[in-house]
Amino acid sequence: MGTLIINEFRKLKRCDVLLVFFISLVFTDLLSIFQLYSGNEHSLYNYTDFMNIVIWDSFSLVLPAMIVIFSNYLINVEHISGALKNNITCAVSVNKLYVSKLVALCLINVVFAALNAFLTYLIFLFLPHKSEPIYHSLISTIQLIGISLGVFIAVLPILILFIRQASSYLNVVIAFVYGFVGVFVAGQNLQDYYPITAFLKIVNYNNGSLTYHGNTSYITVFIVLLFSLIAWIFMAQKLKKADYA
Repeated sequence: MGTLIINEFRKLKRCDVLLVFFISLVFTDLLSIFQLYSGNEHSLYNYTDFMNIVIWDSFSLVLPAMIVIFSNYLINVEHISGALKNNITCAVSVNKLYVSKLVALCLINVVFAALNAFLTYLIFLFLPHKSEPIYHSLISTIQLIGISLGVFIAVLPILILFIRQASSYLNVVIAFVYGFVGVFVAGQNLQDYYPITAFLKIVNYNNGSLTYHGNTSYITVFIVLLFSLIAWIFMAQKLKKADYA
């Protein structure tokens, strides 16, 4: 399994989606700057204020769709290059191959979240701002990474259920709508019940307008993971039959 995951990272050398992913993160940061200073250009904000908006824009506009787009690339590259048949010939389990792709995607998502936090901090240094204790900034960085992991878990059922239709990009549209609806769900203080926004409570995100409901977020995440497991068991059988046919 470890070798398969490493091989997935090696394939990224020829992956143009990485650049798209990076550009989307820069776009999120620029949009957050506009939102932060729009109408309040003379106000000063700290890094936590800025990161709160970045986190909000990330889960609602960028991350769900980009994770699915990246997943589509990792899955389609096997079919386009013909490597899938070679892997089967070499007795590589199809299920293990797809699991390695999902694990690699999760790790890539976390790495990009860390890079985005670093990029956000660099951009913030060039903006008018007020200082805050360094540990507050570190907490905000951890929150962004946590939200990125949470979004991956939230879209995991979509990745699994569409794993055989990764070239249709219907899953990208579904993921984008899935994330965007989270804005309205959170606006009604129902974020604990919605998978995309459930991690807001878990990472202790607080923009001053949300009210959390006990441990409901943890239950929501558990249900998503359980559903993902059931979906994978179902899809694993289909994958075996289709790819060995």
